[in-house]
Amino acid sequence: MRLKDKVAIVTGAASGIGKEIAKTFVREGARVVIADLNQKAADAAAGELGDTRKALGLVMDVTNEQQVEAGVARTVEQFGKIDVLVSNAGIQIVAIWMVRFSPPAPCCSACTSRAPAEALSIWDRCTRRRHRF
Repeated sequence: MRLKDKVAIVTGAASGIGKEIAKTFVREGARVVIADLNQKAADAAAGELGDTRKALGLVMDVTNEQQVEAGVARTVEQFGKIDVLVSNAGIQIVAIWMVRFSPPAPCCSACTSRAPAEALSIWDRCTRRRHRF
């Protein structure tokens, strides 16, 4: 990888896939910001990757614009730049997803179910099969 001297923010990096991405980036020469909802876990993960010249733990809720802006500012303050953003943090809000992304009218007979969970499942299958986005 060509990551030597690059600076990366990895969201959701205190554990799981995000943590493994951060480890790989540091191993390849990058400096990494571990951005996570849990400050203690972010600090612990950053500590495993090396000192503050290599990794920095930050609390960041990616759904909160002020926290994201503060995290970006802190990254630039610490490392002088940002080269890479890995948007690994996962959020799922099914009710809002259904309201925002459900079709305004049924796209086919399979999408007309009255039960919301079933309708979502059917609409999801229908869009994958017939309506490529």
